Amino acid sequence: MFKKILVPLDGSPLAEQALPLVAALLDASPAEVTLLSIGEAPSPTRLRHKGLRRPLPLVASATAAPQGMLPATPPSYAESKDQAVERRDHELLEYLDRVGRPLSGAGHAMHAAVHFGDPAKEIVAFAEQGTFDLIVMATHGRSGLSGTLHESVTAAVIRSGVAPVLVVRPACAMPAAPATPG
Repeated sequence: MFKKILVPLDGSPLAEQALPLVAALLDASPAEVTLLSIGEAPSPTRLRHKGLRRPLPLVASATAAPQGMLPATPPSYAESKDQAVERRDHELLEYLDRVGRPLSGAGHAMHAAVHFGDPAKEIVAFAEQGTFDLIVMATHGRSGLSGTLHESVTAAVIRSGVAPVLVVRPACAMPAAPATPG
């Protein structure tokens, strides 16, 4: 039936509710599953100094600086941009490993990938490269004006037509059934 399934996850419990459906699909057909997480590219982390901040005296330095001005010093960073990206990449891979463990423990072929950028564009580009038979993703249940203002990643992936998309509406995103009068 399916040979390659892509499951984009954003780290939310709602998105993870697509995984039981993926497990059921894998029981019916031995497919290869790729879990994909799209993160926002982190920026370098500045060092923060504890304690009170003291005013700096305005003194002439060894380098020529205009009278009454401090020479510019570059900010000190705890980690560079590359280190921040590597750290975030590692965190997301650990997350994918943790949520995918039940599927891989059942003997299914699992892969994990992390990309940074716009979620919809990255999912579509990754799906095009990987030639997936199916994309399984959860929706966060936005509709109406809220869904229009905040472009739905799921809707953008569906519109791309890159592969069939199986949309899971998570149980906690569904409205509660009205109570019957008793």
